[in-house]
Amino acid sequence: MRSEAEITIERPREEVFDYIARAELLPEYVTDFAWVRQLSEGTPGPGTEYGYEMVRGQVEGTFQWTEFSQPSRLAWHGPPAKSGPGSMEPSGAWELSEQDGGTRVRLVMTPKPSGLFKLLSPLMSIGMNGGNARALQRLKERLEQRAGMPPSPTDDTPPPPLDSSGG
Repeated sequence: MRSEAEITIERPREEVFDYIARAELLPEYVTDFAWVRQLSEGTPGPGTEYGYEMVRGQVEGTFQWTEFSQPSRLAWHGPPAKSGPGSMEPSGAWELSEQDGGTRVRLVMTPKPSGLFKLLSPLMSIGMNGGNARALQRLKERLEQRAGMPPSPTDDTPPPPLDSSGG
């Protein structure tokens, strides 16, 4: 399976990268996640591991940053997460480039389905495409909203959560 979505965010590329790199913030803009927690120590970097639970089916799994090329690319991969009659192996990448004073964000998801999910993958791709477009729109809104906030801390403390009333 492959799904791609793109959007331009009116924020510096380094700021967008730093926000995305803190995967524990994923539930703020990807509503499929119930929660995401950093499992490894330290600031995000190559090999940083995360645990997660999905909203639907309460599926739990892990993934890690397999590529961490600041400020242009983040890639992830994780072991297959089982859900009923199938499983999904999470993988994909965030690609960031400068565009007209902002940041062009491209989300490429390449999960590997197995079992019944393999048969359902054409339908699942359609849903994934729509979900990714909505997630990028929420990411844009959150980051552009942050423009008036003080800079993110430089220590291991994640930035404060944003008002969740918007999505």
